[in-house]
Amino acid sequence: MRKLILILLISILVFPNVILSQNVDEKERLFVHLKTSLQHNDAQICVAYNIIWAALKSNLEVDVLIDADGINTFKTSFWSDKDAIQEYDIPENLRKGLSEQFSIPLSEVPKTYGEFLILLHKEGANFYINKAFLIVSGIAPNPDEDMGKIAEYAAKIFKPVSIMEMIKLRQKAVFDYTF
Repeated sequence: MRKLILILLISILVFPNVILSQNVDEKERLFVHLKTSLQHNDAQICVAYNIIWAALKSNLEVDVLIDADGINTFKTSFWSDKDAIQEYDIPENLRKGLSEQFSIPLSEVPKTYGEFLILLHKEGANFYINKAFLIVSGIAPNPDEDMGKIAEYAAKIFKPVSIMEMIKLRQKAVFDYTF
């Protein structure tokens, strides 16, 4: 019995991260902070969505925070119930590249960024939106009950989070990207 205890103590001293880790089955997490709107730089959304999809294909958990000006990408226009990204086409050469990189048929690659958002959600990405910004900007005065001017399809996917919840999401991540 003493030998077993001694071996255990030595193992904890030599390999503390392995012995004391939380849960070896827990997936590593990627945190994506999407704060640039489509109107200001469409390349940011393009790269972010590609990274999110690659992370999901790599078996990572993915948390995406829609924040700051990025929220405006999903805000409906004054005269329409659609947002800026819903029907925004993915360039055909990018669709072909994604098809090749992920070894999937071109028919399975989304044609619009709205479709891409839905695909990422279905494949497991968790989407959050900054509750404080929604309130301050007047986009959604009470986001826990109504997402206000956020497009309906996006409102079904996004979970409003407080500033403290945003920090906790970031703390859980092993990797992070800001766009």
